[in-house]
Amino acid sequence: MTTTSLPMEPDGLLPPDDEPDFHPREYEALRQRLGDARLRQRLRQQIYHVAGESHQQGIFLKFKQFVDVDKAIVRVARLFGLYGWGYGNFRDIRVVNNVLRHPRVPRGLEGLRILQLSDLHLDLDGGMADLIAERIRGLEYDLAVLTGDFRNTTHADHGLSVRQTRRLVAALKPPTYAILGNHDFVEIVPPLERAGVRFLLNETVVVDRNGDQLHLGGVDDVHFYRTHDFARVREAIPDDAFSILLCHSPEGYLEAGSHGFDVMLSGHTHGGQICLPGGYVLIKVCDVPRNMLSGNWDFRSMAGYTSVGTGSCGVPLRYFCPPEITLHTLARQGHE
Repeated sequence: MTTTSLPMEPDGLLPPDDEPDFHPREYEALRQRLGDARLRQRLRQQIYHVAGESHQQGIFLKFKQFVDVDKAIVRVARLFGLYGWGYGNFRDIRVVNNVLRHPRVPRGLEGLRILQLSDLHLDLDGGMADLIAERIRGLEYDLAVLTGDFRNTTHADHGLSVRQTRRLVAALKPPTYAILGNHDFVEIVPPLERAGVRFLLNETVVVDRNGDQLHLGGVDDVHFYRTHDFARVREAIPDDAFSILLCHSPEGYLEAGSHGFDVMLSGHTHGGQICLPGGYVLIKVCDVPRNMLSGNWDFRSMAGYTSVGTGSCGVPLRYFCPPEITLHTLARQGHE
């Protein structure tokens, strides 16, 4: 467990361009953090996925045997004259101010501001990193969290998304914490940590503020790799401590709620990305109640929030579901 006192100075300089992103010797450090069984499971699944033996979204599998779904969506959008509108929506990133209320928020943490970026998919459009950096310029926050899916492609080289993420991280005020999503290979962890991001691989850090503590935990991907470990994260948190869990997909809500986390921040759903008027989600990418697909929700004594995503997946298009940068403010329930 790591303790962070706010404010914190930047970790250091970005690595030189000619430094390899990942060294094979770094697997040992990842093994010690994730555990041997989970690292093996993740690497095996990554290999199977690249080889075409396992697939991210079963719902599209039958269609992808006959047609490239993403290309088909783009062609249909162009055919009906909707591409420009959808692309404009994709780049029209809102700043959403959200109050996270919970009765157990300590007095010293009231007013703590958390910047959440999710589902960046930065290799989908070369200008997104700079656009997001511009949107966050001038925002006031105490820490930033990145809730997974740094790249769009799930099997090709992730070097482009790593380079783009470094550009974005340079614009963030530290400390910055992150988790991996279902699009992310574990090999992105060392280069992005050298750039100043602290990944939580079923791990917990402690943030001190005004004499009180926030226990921030993060689990590995629950959706595709299934290398999460809620119990390990919860065991590192004292029973009376206030906790926030980063979990890429909201489908982890059952386990998170049963383990007694106070707040869970997620992404993954994109809020549907291509929706009907009013934001009605056409396709659910995970099995959760509809109210958990975007925005605030509650489960038992746990408060949750699902970001609709800062980037987009598959196609640079959005309809009736604008992307967001989320600025959360902690507040005790019943207090303004």
